[in-house]
Amino acid sequence: MSHAKPTLATRLVGYKRLSAVATGLIAALASAQPRGLVSFELERLELNPNGRGSLVMGTGELLPGGAFRLSVAGHYEKNPLMLYSDMSPVGAVVGDRATAHLLLAWTPLRWLELGAHVPLVAWQRGDDLSGRGIGAPATTGLGTPSAQVRVGLLAQRREAPLDLALELGVGLPVGSVDTLSRDNAFRLSPKLSLGRRFGGLRAGVEAGVLLRPSTVLIDDGAVQDELGNEVRLGAVVATTGKGLRGELNVRGTIPLTQQQKSLEVLLGVRLPLGSAAELYALGGPGFGDTTGTPFFRALLGVAFGGMEPEIERGGARDDDGDGVPNSEDQCPNEPGPAARQGCPVRDTDNDGIVDSADKCPKEPGPAEFQGCPTKDRDGDGINDTEDKCPTEAGPAERQGCPVKDTDGDGIADEQDKCPRETGPASRQGCPVKDTDGDGVVDERDACPTQVGLVELRGCPAKDTDGDTVADHLDNCPTEKGLASNQGCPEQQEQFVEIQKDQLKIKQSVYFATNKAVIKPRSFKMLNQIAKIIQQHPEIEQIVIEGHSDSVGNADFNRKLSLARAESVKTYLVEKGVEASRLQAKGYGPDRPIAPNTNARGRAANRRVVFTIVNTDHK
Repeated sequence: MSHAKPTLATRLVGYKRLSAVATGLIAALASAQPRGLVSFELERLELNPNGRGSLVMGTGELLPGGAFRLSVAGHYEKNPLMLYSDMSPVGAVVGDRATAHLLLAWTPLRWLELGAHVPLVAWQRGDDLSGRGIGAPATTGLGTPSAQVRVGLLAQRREAPLDLALELGVGLPVGSVDTLSRDNAFRLSPKLSLGRRFGGLRAGVEAGVLLRPSTVLIDDGAVQDELGNEVRLGAVVATTGKGLRGELNVRGTIPLTQQQKSLEVLLGVRLPLGSAAELYALGGPGFGDTTGTPFFRALLGVAFGGMEPEIERGGARDDDGDGVPNSEDQCPNEPGPAARQGCPVRDTDNDGIVDSADKCPKEPGPAEFQGCPTKDRDGDGINDTEDKCPTEAGPAERQGCPVKDTDGDGIADEQDKCPRETGPASRQGCPVKDTDGDGVVDERDACPTQVGLVELRGCPAKDTDGDTVADHLDNCPTEKGLASNQGCPEQQEQFVEIQKDQLKIKQSVYFATNKAVIKPRSFKMLNQIAKIIQQHPEIEQIVIEGHSDSVGNADFNRKLSLARAESVKTYLVEKGVEASRLQAKGYGPDRPIAPNTNARGRAANRRVVFTIVNTDHK
């Protein structure tokens, strides 16, 4: 029988994990919330009050000035919160949930839109988990009401290349704790959204941050799961037109605390009901482990006012939303300014001059030539009348004459110290020379006429004691030993192996818990490292890297790992190693070599690495 602690989890295919409170760790909680559960807002669905382009995210477009949209929707979720024990599902804390949503959007000014969203948990149920110390949430209750302010920065209908808007949403901490519908403080949602129409399609993206109270669901010495701040990203592609329309939304989260990632794919359909209302439906699966991500969700609603894509203006239809009614719009499916009778501005040759004013609309040219190209036979961008070398391309600073580069290395002859030999700019045009072809340039090659190893600065390997272990890999270069013992006599136990890029240690460097104090059990190995570094001058520098696992605060782990690396450096210097050959760095949990999900992996990640760095250039 498993003795693992029960954990709360979101659920998708295979059931995803999210840690929570174990039965034996349940603290005394307020009577205003379900037993065994902390207070938090479970719902993750966001809706777009103005419905422009997408039902669930902004696309940078606001309702027309003075317009409003009122929407009512019903929403169902399957298994948004599951209970796990020992990686296996125990039951659903919330297995079925139905929510009603009321949304309102209004634009008092054409660049300012106000929105409100009031959710109500109409019904929910789950399994009986009282035996696990988890009480059942209430069946009904108020969700977290929110208000939004959206400012339009650019509008395609006003001749901008796209729609762009900034938004700030505020969630109020007044929902029902009993139904898992309330955070303990205000939650903020700043967002940036943009979109654009492409004929019969509209595309948009939204990026924002959810700022909410940090809530740890279990902390048994190391945070297992945490609800808190996260980045939210989304993209949508939607059809436009007069009849039935569709949209595809993809929404995901990137956590900024120790919670899990999630992704939802939502497909929607929208059916206009006359000119002032529409019926819509939305649904799709959820992926990932974030709390509140359901197996799937479905939504059905109706909206009044502010319909998309038909914008009312004096009773006239405007299908492309550019403010020009269809009866006056010569391009009714492409947004464009009224000055052009609703047609977009076109510049076929992209020379900054619109086709209607461009005498050469298919050839780019300057405004002073009315969009036609100038006479420039060598194509260097300088008019022949000002070009001192009209048949040879050259830069303006040389009045159109070419730069002479005899060796073709990209460095002008007057700046090239070797004008007849190609070379890089870093060497003022002179070539890199490597006489013996061993990969080490002559100026750094200690043996420029002998093929050697890069790590030996171009010199060949030697075996002074004749034990078949090359000196630069031999821990005892002047004593004959065994290759299996790093070139040392059998009775001298070796804890270090010299490799090309590191001193590989065969034991860990042990420290006092949460301190940078080296334990005496590591002195023997560190003494050996100091001796090896002193015996091998070809090792120019050692970077002492401190690493940790992901348990605890990451910033603290980085500082502790650096302090431990500094302690090792200090010890080696005290043993005679030049300080200039040592460098200490602390990476904390940033460079794991094994998963941090089990004890073995975390132990492997808590390590000290001795990396060899030699400055060899070719």
